[in-house]
Amino acid sequence: MASRKSLFRRLSLSLGLLSTVIILVVSTLVFFFLSWRVGNQMQERAENTITFLAQALETPFWALDRESAAAVAEATSMDVNVGLLELRDSRGEEWFGYNTGNSLFIIREAEVSHDGQVIGFIRLGLEDSVRQKSLAGIGLAGGGIALLVIIAQYCLAKRLLRHYFQHPFAALDSLVGAYARGNYTQVDPGVYYTEFEPLVNAFLGMGQTIERQVSTLAESEEKYRVIFDNSPVGIFRSTLDGELLEGNVALGHMFGYSSREDFLASNGLRVEPVYADSSAREAYLRELLASPKALSREMKFVRKDGMYFEGVLTASIQQDADGRPVFLNGVVEDVSARKQAEERLRQSEEKFSRLFRLSPDVIVVMNMTEGRIVDVNEAFSRLTGFAYHEAVGKTAQELGLYTDPAMREFVRRRMQTTGQIDNVDFSLGCKDGRTISCVLSSQLLTVGDESCVMAVLRDVTEFKRMQELMIQSEKMISVGGIAAGVAHEINNPLGIIMVSSQNLVQRTRPDFPKNIEVAENIGLDMNLFDRYMQVRGLYDFVKNIQDAAVRAADIIRHMLDFSRRSESRRTTCDLRSVIKRATHLAGNDFDLKKSYDFKQIEIFWECDDNFPVVSCTETEIEQVFLNLFRNAAQAMASAQPQIVEPRIVVRMKAEADRVVLEVEDNGPGMPPEVQRRAFEPFFTTKPPGVGTGLGLSVSYFIITRSHDGQMRLESRPGQGTRFIIELPLSGPGPQKEDECIHDS
Repeated sequence: MASRKSLFRRLSLSLGLLSTVIILVVSTLVFFFLSWRVGNQMQERAENTITFLAQALETPFWALDRESAAAVAEATSMDVNVGLLELRDSRGEEWFGYNTGNSLFIIREAEVSHDGQVIGFIRLGLEDSVRQKSLAGIGLAGGGIALLVIIAQYCLAKRLLRHYFQHPFAALDSLVGAYARGNYTQVDPGVYYTEFEPLVNAFLGMGQTIERQVSTLAESEEKYRVIFDNSPVGIFRSTLDGELLEGNVALGHMFGYSSREDFLASNGLRVEPVYADSSAREAYLRELLASPKALSREMKFVRKDGMYFEGVLTASIQQDADGRPVFLNGVVEDVSARKQAEERLRQSEEKFSRLFRLSPDVIVVMNMTEGRIVDVNEAFSRLTGFAYHEAVGKTAQELGLYTDPAMREFVRRRMQTTGQIDNVDFSLGCKDGRTISCVLSSQLLTVGDESCVMAVLRDVTEFKRMQELMIQSEKMISVGGIAAGVAHEINNPLGIIMVSSQNLVQRTRPDFPKNIEVAENIGLDMNLFDRYMQVRGLYDFVKNIQDAAVRAADIIRHMLDFSRRSESRRTTCDLRSVIKRATHLAGNDFDLKKSYDFKQIEIFWECDDNFPVVSCTETEIEQVFLNLFRNAAQAMASAQPQIVEPRIVVRMKAEADRVVLEVEDNGPGMPPEVQRRAFEPFFTTKPPGVGTGLGLSVSYFIITRSHDGQMRLESRPGQGTRFIIELPLSGPGPQKEDECIHDS
């Protein structure tokens, strides 16, 4: 480094030179001015002297008084400045002459006149030595004064510069030196000049800034040190050739070491052994060198015990001042647990997705804001008939899923208030207009950033049907017990009534020999007695008693059939023949009182090929179908308006381990309240005396209790009624295809 020059010395020397030049220039100008002034004074003196001589010598020349003229000239020549003085008369004769022989500075000549007549001449010369002496004195005095001034000015300038510049700069230098030593205390350097105030403030501000930045830097360093030491992820710094320079505690623990120091001391501070694939680091470095940004890559690393774990390496290249890549700084995060959690989450999502898609229950996801369907499962499409693309994006109202508008408002309020609905009865509308009984459960959930409702609908049609069947069964069991007791208690007195009435008829007959014999013994005319019985209508009374007893006995018989399991033995039956026989019996059941003629009804058969034989009691099954045919015929005969083409369809089909038998008519159908009570004993919609109300209940008991089957009905008002009977199969039997009747 070149030696630095002193600004103070340079400034002092510059000011001295400048002032010297100024002083010399001024002195020179003054010298020339004084020289010019001396010359002018000598010229004025010469003019004055020669004028004085011309006036003083006028009289002596006029009087030709040479002595007086010489005396005047002599007196004048005594002036040290006069070096030449000559007096001559008009004829040129010299009256006086004086010449020192020295160099003359000025020579003047003048005429002496009197009354306009020239009477003499004067020649005067002043010596140059006097002027030279004056100029030399002036030069010496001026030079001495200038030298003194220059010396004084230099000393004074140096002192002033030291006081006003060197000392303040020294104070500022001391202040900066204190900053350089780390002393940032805010001490005023004692410079009280206005010109230095901005500089002092700047230095003090710089000190404050440096102190604040140093404090911030220290805090930041401490903060990052704490983060570095306590970070849950591993932080490292290494050279590009693989030398490990720094690593935190988490990094050591991540690789299976008890402390950071043990990890740093392992493997000779090399990073290659921690990579499961040594080429992975090289490839990663190539990518980093090609891109100035930090890169994240998932890699496999090796722990101290040789176990592998998956981690995410995020690092960047640090360059030196010349832009050359030097260090690799980065973090390593152990993502094994996250990977396992993601895998579990993926499996859980897959499981949930499968449950969602394959759930037998209908699942619908709708957003809360508009109620638009976001997703549906396959059960939704199967149950409602709406395809996925037809449902998604539509509202439940647009699809007609709410058959009851009040239910929609109920669901909306419950979800807004409680956010949950559990097992609420719901009527689900389908694409084809059907209504399905369901149980609704809903729960709020968040899908993405949107609040949604997940509604689960379970089809409970079968459950309700089974529930109704169970209720019906329990009800009928209870009624059956009562009926059995009642039948048992009434049967005996009814028997007495029937026997007594029969005896009464028998013993009042006028043509019966025993009656005639007894009447003759007591003197009674049987003909008169018979007439009396006819006139008084006693035979009618007895006939009414017998009819009532027969009807009561019929009821008792049905009650007994209803209340006890059949004791008849089952045999393998061809149901087609049994049902055909029942239709034949029903065809003979013409009853004017009941106002129907079964022969006016068309019967259609729909029978599966290879319909199997079934183990059953033929008479009971025949009775069941006879009841169904009679009920259908009576219902169609009493329908208003009249059924134009009454018909009954008999269906027979086999399903897995059972057979399904259906009897369907196109009669007036049943309202729901009648359907619910159709199998109840003694429940009938027929007029009094037309039916006992036991036919369907007995049939129900025959199917469900005697044959372990099921019996139910489906009906809509105005659209007919269908009875469905399911009987278990007894096993494969001989096929009688030729007996399968398709049309009657």
